[in-house]
Amino acid sequence: MSDDSKVTEIRGQIDTLDNRIHDLLMKRAEMVLKIGEEKRRSGVQVIQPDREIVMIRRLLDRHRGPLPKEAVVRIWRELVGAVSLLQTGLRVAVTVPENRNSLLYWDMAKDYFSSVLPMQRVNNAMGVLAMVREGESTFGVLPWPADQEEKSWWRYLLNDDSAKPMRIMARLPLGNRKGTDENPEHRALVVARLEFCESGEDRSFIALEAVQDISRARLADKAREIGHEPLGLFSAPGRDRNTLHLVEVEGYIGPGDRKLADLLQALDCPDSRISAVGGYPVPPVYNDKVGKARS
Repeated sequence: MSDDSKVTEIRGQIDTLDNRIHDLLMKRAEMVLKIGEEKRRSGVQVIQPDREIVMIRRLLDRHRGPLPKEAVVRIWRELVGAVSLLQTGLRVAVTVPENRNSLLYWDMAKDYFSSVLPMQRVNNAMGVLAMVREGESTFGVLPWPADQEEKSWWRYLLNDDSAKPMRIMARLPLGNRKGTDENPEHRALVVARLEFCESGEDRSFIALEAVQDISRARLADKAREIGHEPLGLFSAPGRDRNTLHLVEVEGYIGPGDRKLADLLQALDCPDSRISAVGGYPVPPVYNDKVGKARS
């Protein structure tokens, strides 16, 4: 068989695979719409980020061959956005500040929510929160918290006592490349009026409005005592000389978790306000390289 004939044969096999993949994609889209209808009938939360990350982890565990794992995640995120998110009429508001990092959050949001989901640029975090609060957007993409920021956006999560409060539910970017900092310089958080559910490997945020002076070191130590290693700590001035703290911890803490009361007791500040304000699944690590087959 000539070289040209071999190429033609391989191309024919690829065309056949493309048709099979397309057929499966169309079938998958039909099934996703059906399960969405069943969820709405049963009153189940339609969007389930915990379920989505469990699916991605399963796919990455079984993945073999030269296709990079990062590409696998991008493909499945595009599928989720193009069907389950788009068909339910969801929208995204993205913080796009007027500085040199203006498009970083936009690009991360596109990678996560897909290229087809409607997205709107907002030049500040407060505007994004307002859109989510008023129901103009389902998701809000916000900058990673900064320490000692006077107008910190996360304080509004502590004060949201509505029936469906805004909560953090994802971190962007979704994954990390092996050999890079697991906490990259440019990160973002996604908030929504959705319940943050356990995925099996999570990180949580605890917001605290302290009515008395609490050192950051003591707060970190007491978080360890209740079984959650602190990963980040952000503080800001609160009302009436109170101090606000946002603690990122290892592990899952849901609304009404007994450990919140345990933390207040350990800090000896029973009159302070505390709330679990969401979190995110631990991002996958891409340990392969383009063009190299990795297990």
